[in-house]
Amino acid sequence: MERYAIYWAPAPGSALAEFGRRWLGSDPERGAPSDRRDSFGLDPGLVERATVAPRRYGLHATMKAPFRLAGGVDEATLAKALAAFCARRRRFHTGPLRLVRVARWLALIPSAPTADLDWLAAECVVAFDHFRGPLSAEDRARRGSIADPLQSLYMEQFGYPHVLAAFQFHVTLAGPAEPAELDAIEAALRSEVAPFTETPFAVEDLCWFGDPGDGALFKVTSRAALMR
Repeated sequence: MERYAIYWAPAPGSALAEFGRRWLGSDPERGAPSDRRDSFGLDPGLVERATVAPRRYGLHATMKAPFRLAGGVDEATLAKALAAFCARRRRFHTGPLRLVRVARWLALIPSAPTADLDWLAAECVVAFDHFRGPLSAEDRARRGSIADPLQSLYMEQFGYPHVLAAFQFHVTLAGPAEPAELDAIEAALRSEVAPFTETPFAVEDLCWFGDPGDGALFKVTSRAALMR
């Protein structure tokens, strides 16, 4: 794997995981295309365009963004560290997920309260940073110029700008897309995601995802349960 990331991802076999496999067309548990794809009544060409970016990562929310490993670190080390981290932190619920527009993207975001979630993400960013290798020229080019001074500082210190005070937990479903395209996608998906917007959102485990490189699909390499 070229890079690794800590993501929240729905449990295998859950209704949300199945929705993600059908909508995005990727199965992160296998790091392969899903065996079933559904356009939910939309033009297949629109679905293809709107899901190119999120498909590669699978249905997930970023807790620590993809990074290259420091020397001497391997998958076994990562898995052991995540298991120990999760064993000392309790699972929790936030308010239900809600379908929202974020600029040119469509995502599921928990309604308040999110303090537990924000704190868990911040701890992931800091606790696992010693596994991260130095930023490469490719890493910097991927982010481009960062106008916000605080986010620029986060990029230098943690390898990613959207952390700590700039963090927003989100499960991306589509984008980037034009407003009219997002209108159509939102209308088509609202009933599909309704079951996930009616009950509290449970955060019960975290995953390491591996990036094989060359544009291949990310794959779950380990999963660790938070304590009860």
